[in-house]
Amino acid sequence: MNNYKVDDFSIDTLKIIDVNKLKLEKKDSGYLFAEYEGNKYEEVSLTRLQPFYCLDTYISVAFRNNEEEWIEIGVIKDLKDMSDEQRQLCEDYLDFRYYIPIITKIYSIRDNRMGYLFVDAETTAGRKKIAVNDWWTNFRLNTSGILTVTDSDGNKYQVPDLNKLDGSSNKKLELFV
Repeated sequence: MNNYKVDDFSIDTLKIIDVNKLKLEKKDSGYLFAEYEGNKYEEVSLTRLQPFYCLDTYISVAFRNNEEEWIEIGVIKDLKDMSDEQRQLCEDYLDFRYYIPIITKIYSIRDNRMGYLFVDAETTAGRKKIAVNDWWTNFRLNTSGILTVTDSDGNKYQVPDLNKLDGSSNKKLELFV
């Protein structure tokens, strides 16, 4: 039998933020300023803990300390629990941070047989030529049916529902998903 105490694992404990005690404000730098439980944090960042599944729940709130380390203050369980103004501030920040254009049509997919696929696609950000290295890893279809494509520069694109793509686009994707 082990002799561990609950405190030995406090690093693994999820600290849920009471959103009624949290006040966020956007600074000109793009970072957020936060006040929480009497503490003030100058440079705050929000991170989705499950970025492809839960867009509005489980949002980590962290600050950068004097040693340039990001330290988590806690986790917002659900943005809907916040006031309209605070929720909008969080949503705007997260939309900017997680900018992911949606692929609406695929014109062509070309394999150069050297590890790269070149996808010519229409997206919500306009027509793009997307270079994908190691498509086996960078074409991800999750259990919700969302296809995420990561290009060679680390940019992400999504197809929220393969069934909503036209037949020609789906046919071009068949080999890869």
